Amino acid sequence: MSTVRITAPVGGGVRPATARILIFAFLGTLFDGAELNLVGYPLAYLSDSLHVSTIQLVQVSTLQGFASIAGGILCGWLGDLYGRRWTYTGSVVMFGLAALLGGLAPNYLLFLLTRLLAGVGMGGLFGLSYSMFAEAWKTRKRGLMGGSIQSMYMVGQIVTEGIIYFCIVGFGTGAGWRAGYILIGIVTLLIGVASAVLLPESEQWRTYQKELKEGRVPENMRRTKVPILDLFRGGYAGGTILFMAIATALFLTTNSMISYLSTFLIKVEKVPLGTASLIVLLNLIVTAVTYPLAGMLSDAIRRKWAMFVAGAFGIIGFAWFLVLVLTHSAKIGPNFWVSPTFWALMMCAAAASGFGVLGIWMAEFFPTRVRSSGSNLAYYAGRGFGAGLFPLVALSIAGTVPLALAFGIVGPVAAAVLALAAPDRTGRKIEAIE
Repeated sequence: MSTVRITAPVGGGVRPATARILIFAFLGTLFDGAELNLVGYPLAYLSDSLHVSTIQLVQVSTLQGFASIAGGILCGWLGDLYGRRWTYTGSVVMFGLAALLGGLAPNYLLFLLTRLLAGVGMGGLFGLSYSMFAEAWKTRKRGLMGGSIQSMYMVGQIVTEGIIYFCIVGFGTGAGWRAGYILIGIVTLLIGVASAVLLPESEQWRTYQKELKEGRVPENMRRTKVPILDLFRGGYAGGTILFMAIATALFLTTNSMISYLSTFLIKVEKVPLGTASLIVLLNLIVTAVTYPLAGMLSDAIRRKWAMFVAGAFGIIGFAWFLVLVLTHSAKIGPNFWVSPTFWALMMCAAAASGFGVLGIWMAEFFPTRVRSSGSNLAYYAGRGFGAGLFPLVALSIAGTVPLALAFGIVGPVAAAVLALAAPDRTGRKIEAIE
């Protein structure tokens, strides 16, 4: 039986449809990052307004992380069976609405429910964005552009920091974080509505659907009604499990910073809000810059070796900070530029650069028929365990915020080791039927 093999463009200029896919991949990833940081950055003020402890708000992040696993599975399934476009739209609208309602929540319980809704919505973005991108973008320098998309995640966290900071300065700590939530929610909803009109469907996905419907897809390349099951057979099980583990390791790395850095600066070191915000901003900028750099490196030396380099760099940074904590030397103040603690934290920020490799690495591994399901499952399982469970466990074991932050060293160690075992199909052609 003959099959139609449609490959992603490999040369020439960027087509208008591809440009729109890129724009929405950038915007979706940006506000995904903004949404996730809505708990971590203003954590101290949320605690005061909602009259709950820090540990209870960390539990919110934990539950939100597990909700994103459910959302990742659901949205990945919908994206493969019913299309990338409408699933993307539904995801963005859902977590935009969650941010809006979160800013209006009068108590902890309702706030928790909005974060669970946000978690489900955020579960759709990663796999959908990278599926659409990989299926539309040329092979050359795919890693560089993939890393650039992921850098928007950190830009989103910068957006959250800026909006919340200025809202708190303008309206006070109680009303300020609420105003920030509402503003971010409204903008996100507008992006969701725009995607329903402007975002094109993946041509690769549409071709596969057409050929499947007309019975021209070979039996071994047909997707089942439950795509997640296909990820654990046909030679994909080992890669699926390894990518879940690598994603978990990366989230351990970055979420030790997201969960504890602001609290370490404001409550432990008593750094003024303005200075603390500047340090967090610099931390996010460093991470955002290293994402496309890691992606570019992966184009040159392959995905797994770029991930290994990122992990090795992170081990140095976290080990340095851990030594400072254990020797009671982890001090930082207004003149932070001369503080070893500051520079160790900047190295820890760069340790998350492996995220600049992960998205396109997984998109190249999974076939078009289950690309959305595979990427989402691995990424959001990692977010659930790394961004959700680990911060809670780390604080419970460490007993102090500085030591819990230093425990993030587990992430780059695991990422470096796991990278060596993961399958690597750097730069391959993406086809509709494969």
